[in-house]
Amino acid sequence: MQIPINDNTFWIAYGASNVGGAILAYTGLKAPRLARYLFAALFAWACWFNLDTVGETPDVYLDYSYLAYFKFYADFINGFFADHVVAIITTVAICQGLMSLGFLVGGRWMTYAAIGAIAFFVSVAPLGIGSAFPSTVLMAVGAYGVLRSGSASRSAE
Repeated sequence: MQIPINDNTFWIAYGASNVGGAILAYTGLKAPRLARYLFAALFAWACWFNLDTVGETPDVYLDYSYLAYFKFYADFINGFFADHVVAIITTVAICQGLMSLGFLVGGRWMTYAAIGAIAFFVSVAPLGIGSAFPSTVLMAVGAYGVLRSGSASRSAE
């Protein structure tokens, strides 16, 4: 099965992701405390979604290979990743859950969560429309805004 990019549902989700990315970029730069909670909600949902999806239909993650901008991304997805989908996605989901908690707790944990979020968003951007590009770049900007704001130091350690 391939991701149906000619399906209206795909493009609605793509548009919603980019609107969400723009909101996260804006709030990260202008209202970082609010953005922290938005990122916490996003990563909590992503954790749940990925754990549920990898448990039910792990092969769906292989569909992203044909959307990748770079051949080495497609080669990785069709090679090592294909042989270890459950382990890799489960690890990603656990990290997403930890990032959600980090954004909620604040302090140094929020700093770690923001750095992890930036790394995650930048690393999936080359999946192109499969990662709803450019939403991931916008989200990375928002996470950077939260990190830069110092709101981490105003929360529990």
